[in-house]
Amino acid sequence: MINKIRIVIVDDHHVVRTAIATLVSQEKDIDVVGEISDPRKILETINLLKPDILLLDAHMPGHRVIDTVHTLCLKHPEMPILILSAYNRREYVLGLLKAGVAGYVLKNDSSDMLLDAIRSVAHGQEWLSPQLAKIVMGTVRNNHAPKAAPLTKREQEVLRLMACGHKNGEIAEELAVTTQTVKNHVTSIYSKLGAESRVEAVLYAVNHELIAVPENDQNPVI
Repeated sequence: MINKIRIVIVDDHHVVRTAIATLVSQEKDIDVVGEISDPRKILETINLLKPDILLLDAHMPGHRVIDTVHTLCLKHPEMPILILSAYNRREYVLGLLKAGVAGYVLKNDSSDMLLDAIRSVAHGQEWLSPQLAKIVMGTVRNNHAPKAAPLTKREQEVLRLMACGHKNGEIAEELAVTTQTVKNHVTSIYSKLGAESRVEAVLYAVNHELIAVPENDQNPVI
C-alpha cells in the first residue's frame, strides 16, 4: 500500500482550495486531509491532523505569513511548509525562504509543477518555482567576497552548480571529479558558510553576491 502524502491547504479563497483538492484527488500518492480558510486556525488544525505538508497561501487579509512560518517551524520542525502565492517580489521570497519554508510555488505555475513541489518537499528536498530563478538570483555576481571564510575556486564552481539544481553526481561529471570529491567540497562549503542545507548555502551566495548563475538556468536548487 502506498503511504500517501497528507497535506493541509490554507487559502482564504474557496475556489483555490477546491481546485487544489480536485487536482490532488487524482493522484494516488497525495491526499488532502484538511482545508483552512481562517489562518488563525492553522496551529489548532495542524496539532489535530498532523499533516506531512502544509500548503500555505502567502497573502491573506490580516495575516502575517512570516510570523506563522516562524511559529510552525518552531513547534512543528518536522513538517515542511510549501508556499503558494502570486507574489514574486525577490525580498518577499527570500524572506520566507530564510524563515524556513521548504518551497515556493507561484499560483500561475502548472499543475504538474505544483505536484512536483509537493512530492519534492515531502521527501526532504527544497523546491522553488522556475519563474523565480532569475528574480531570486538575478543580482548575483562573483566579484564580492563573503564575510565567511573564502571559498576556493573549485568550491565556487560546485556552489554555482548546486544553485543551478545539479545533484552531486551531475556536478562530479561536469567537473570531471569523483562524487566523493564533490561531497567533500559540499561539506567544506557548508562549514565555511555556516549552512546546513543547499538552500542555506545558495541563499548565502545570493545575499553576498558570491557566485554568478547563468541566466538560462531554470531549475535552481531552492
